[in-house]
Amino acid sequence: MFENIAPQKIDLRQWSTQFRLLEDTDIKQFKYYGNDEWGVYLSPPATFMVYGARELKKLKFDNSLSALRLWGFAFNESERLFRARQSGKHIVAAMGDLGTVPVITMSFPECVPFYPDCTWWTPFFNESTVLLDKASELGTPEGSCFVRSTLAAFHKMAYFPKPDILFASTGASCDDYSCIMQMVEDMGYELNWLEIPYRRHRKDYHVEERYTKTAHGFEYPERFETYLVDEYKRVWHKMKQLTGTDDTERLKQSINKNNRLRRLTHEIRELTHNANIAPYPGLEMMVIEFGNLYGYADIDEWLNILSMVKETILGRIEKGLGVLRPDAIPLAWVTPTADPLLLNIVEDLGGRVVATEYVINQALVEIDEEIDPFVALARSFMDASMIGSTEERIRNITTGVDSGKVAGVIISNMLGCSHCAMETRLIEEKLKRVPVLAIDVPGPLGITEQLRTRIAAFLEMLR
Repeated sequence: MFENIAPQKIDLRQWSTQFRLLEDTDIKQFKYYGNDEWGVYLSPPATFMVYGARELKKLKFDNSLSALRLWGFAFNESERLFRARQSGKHIVAAMGDLGTVPVITMSFPECVPFYPDCTWWTPFFNESTVLLDKASELGTPEGSCFVRSTLAAFHKMAYFPKPDILFASTGASCDDYSCIMQMVEDMGYELNWLEIPYRRHRKDYHVEERYTKTAHGFEYPERFETYLVDEYKRVWHKMKQLTGTDDTERLKQSINKNNRLRRLTHEIRELTHNANIAPYPGLEMMVIEFGNLYGYADIDEWLNILSMVKETILGRIEKGLGVLRPDAIPLAWVTPTADPLLLNIVEDLGGRVVATEYVINQALVEIDEEIDPFVALARSFMDASMIGSTEERIRNITTGVDSGKVAGVIISNMLGCSHCAMETRLIEEKLKRVPVLAIDVPGPLGITEQLRTRIAAFLEMLR
């Protein structure tokens, strides 16, 4: 239906015009939870602007049917969660671990995991400070990380239904978010805490113990696996109490399905980042990477969407087509930007994202299907971005720089985020052989001409 339209990035007005090419049968073939009555989600992006996502009027989107499907599904998540509650499904909040708890909870029938963490994008898409202002009223400092919007979302209970069960991570995790989770607990929510160990080196401690390595070659004490296995079994026990189900074969099936998602995401990233001309934009690619965490509350439909995305990308590569200039400057992006508009701005100014470190490495690693499933989950999580050294975290970026694939690096900091304050200068030091631009992401509606000029000057210097 869009086959003869040249690939490009288009705005809401153009999407609304292009959407008219679709027949009703085209629209109704895509649905979440397989429901024909209320599961249809394909809409022009302007629909979601009317519903409150006002920043969409400033963004540009890929003009393929796969991208339309991707955006409709991603922006439909809130409705999807409320529909899940209405249809009798269990709503499971996974907080802070970014990638593993949902694999466990998907093993149980009629259970839908989601990440309240992702509410941090809502103020930017909505161009609104409502959540941030409410978070301040609830006791979070205005100078703290944007993730505090999650606290307000729990207070308002309008962005997602009240979860049937909540799992929260602490230890070697985001300490800003750990504080938010404690405040959520103080509101009266019952949280089930699990602790994440720090992936330390043998050389860092004078302790005699057995060490092993992750899939990426990061060293850690073997007993950390045992520790995480115990934590994940506690999650399993809580889910058993919630559902009355106790079948580890279902866990193996969940691991297999999540591995399919991780492999498909890896293939899409490799195809997109290595193509001569960028076949898919950076903003859509960020949405794809974060879909690995939990499949946006319907992993089966998300897998179908990504299969279509891959077909789109393969078709464009075969024809030598893309959505950016052929001479776009290859960049690595470190830390996800709270304001999606920045990815658009960088591409409009001549940049192209070819490598990322969005603090979710643990969700991109395949889980071993040949060993005990709990051990496999623990082992895969030990590759996580934020539980080891800065040097390990940016290993793939360093590799891209050394190979000549990456010409420059952008680090998008969040004002008040302790992780950014602690690591940004360390990352710059580790990457001193390549130009690095560190920018502070301002609050909603806060992008200034000065910030655009800094990005433009950085890209011009690289060119």
